[in-house]
Amino acid sequence: MEQPICVDQARAGCGEGLLWDDRAGLIRWVDISGERLHAHDPATGSNSSVAMPCLISALALHQDGGLLIATAHGLGCVDADTGKVDILGHPEPGLAGNRLNDMVAGPDGALWLGTMSEGAKAPSGSLYRSAEAGWDRLMSGTTISNGLDVSPDGRRLYFIDSVPGSLHCHEDGAWRIIRSFGDDIGRPDGMCVDRDGNLWIAICDRGQVIGMTPDGKPFDCIQLPCQIVTNCCFGGPDLDRLYITTGTFSMTEAEKSANPLAGGLFALPMPVRGKPPHRVRWTG
Repeated sequence: MEQPICVDQARAGCGEGLLWDDRAGLIRWVDISGERLHAHDPATGSNSSVAMPCLISALALHQDGGLLIATAHGLGCVDADTGKVDILGHPEPGLAGNRLNDMVAGPDGALWLGTMSEGAKAPSGSLYRSAEAGWDRLMSGTTISNGLDVSPDGRRLYFIDSVPGSLHCHEDGAWRIIRSFGDDIGRPDGMCVDRDGNLWIAICDRGQVIGMTPDGKPFDCIQLPCQIVTNCCFGGPDLDRLYITTGTFSMTEAEKSANPLAGGLFALPMPVRGKPPHRVRWTG
């Protein structure tokens, strides 16, 4: 396999929220701590970004053409050119100290969205599913809601709770843990599912993306040239490139100077392909 190439040396504090916007032909991603929305054009290699009015963490496509964004103030719709955000709602409007983190659109048009306490101070997070009448809470007591994606047939939802290192699977109305991460692998962060149903999981503290079977068995390892690896997603017109975000949030200034690619966006041609993104129909 080829080595990942840095396609945007953005030096993000915490790169996250990767999304292939097939309408615009762009990889979109965010810098959570830097409060910026980024875009990479695979066709031209060009990069752009826009400042945001608040902390942002994840993205999703809406069926009406809008770009949804998870923010510190709730779920919003963002103008990708200006950074203007219109807040649509919040599943936890009265819970101080919590914010939205990861989210993904399901094949039925619902939005799966996880929350967390700012700074992961307490297990006060929950996982929600949007419905026409509002939000359904499907899990509570979580720490850092990460790694949301669905299987190609739509029957499985995968969800990572990063602090305990638990990879959950929701199938046929029931939850089960299919993998517990420890010192042998590292701390799981964001993830995506390919067209064959295999999982690609960013290991935040090891500089790696791990390939796993649908039942949590490792079969591949992609090494990045920087330590903090936060998320990954398939993109490009043929969905045959894996895009990977990284960060600098726990690095010293000396470490940042020694590794100028840290916080960049990386791309890697893959022998497998990803799934096209679903569109959100309900926003709670």
